[in-house]
Amino acid sequence: MLKLYKSFVVIILLTGILASCHGKVEETYVLTSLKNATNGTVLSIGFKYSFDSPNVVGAANNVALVREGNEIEFFIGEGLAAKLKDAEGKKIAIGARKYFTPYIHYVVDFLAAGTDTIQVGEPSNVKLPLLRPLAQFTAPEEYESVELNKLSPALGDLQGIKEKKFRVDNAKVTYDQVTEGGVTNPYYSINLKNVRFFVEDNNDVVLAVLDAIMREGKVFEGGVQYTSIPTSLSRDFRERLKAGGKIKIGYIMYGGNAVTFAI
Repeated sequence: MLKLYKSFVVIILLTGILASCHGKVEETYVLTSLKNATNGTVLSIGFKYSFDSPNVVGAANNVALVREGNEIEFFIGEGLAAKLKDAEGKKIAIGARKYFTPYIHYVVDFLAAGTDTIQVGEPSNVKLPLLRPLAQFTAPEEYESVELNKLSPALGDLQGIKEKKFRVDNAKVTYDQVTEGGVTNPYYSINLKNVRFFVEDNNDVVLAVLDAIMREGKVFEGGVQYTSIPTSLSRDFRERLKAGGKIKIGYIMYGGNAVTFAI
C-alpha cells in the first residue's frame, strides 16, 4: 500500500510540473524541440508533441513551415495560417501529432496562445509534395535553360518562352496586390532582372514555401512553366509592373531538398 501511495504522489507531481511549465498545453503532448521529436530522441505515446515558441518561417492556408536550425518540417492544420496570424504578438505553443508517411510531418491539434487554446484539427485537402535531397536531384529534361536576363515585359521577348518549362535561379520572391481589369488579387511574384512573373497556383505547399523564401530573405531556385502571355494587358501596365504573365511552379530548391509538384 505504501508503494502504491508513493507512485500516486509521483504521478501527481509530474502532472503538476507539466501543467505549470506550459499553461494550457495538455500533459499528453510531450514538450520538446522539433529536432528531438523528428529524430525520435524524445518519445511520446501517440506521437503527440508540443513545441514552445516555434519558429514559423512560412505559412499559407492549411500549411506552415517550422524551422529549428537546419531542420524544417511541414505542419498542417485546418485554417492554420489564419489561426497563426490571429495569434501574432502572443507567446504560442503548438500541440501536434507526428506522422510518418509519405515522410515525417505534423498535424496540428491546437495552438496555445497566451491564455487561449485555439483548436485546429486535420485538414481535408492538403497534398504533401515529393521531396528529394538536392544531392540526388537532377532537373527533369523538359525544364529548359533560357537566357533570363533577356526576358522583359515586351510581348516579342515573351514569345520565346510560350508554354515552355524552364529553370530559374537567383530570383527574388515578393507578395503583390495586382489589379487586372478593375479586380485586385494577391500574387506571389518571381522577380527576374527585367521582368516579374505572377505565380498562378492555389497549392498550399507552393505558397507556404514561397512565403518562407520571401520572409527569410532567400532566393528562388527552381523550375516553372510559363502559362500565359499577357496580351490582354496594356503596354503601360506591363512596363509599369514589369509584368511578364503567369507561371506555375514545378519544383523549388528549399531546405536542402528539391520540393516537387505535379503540373
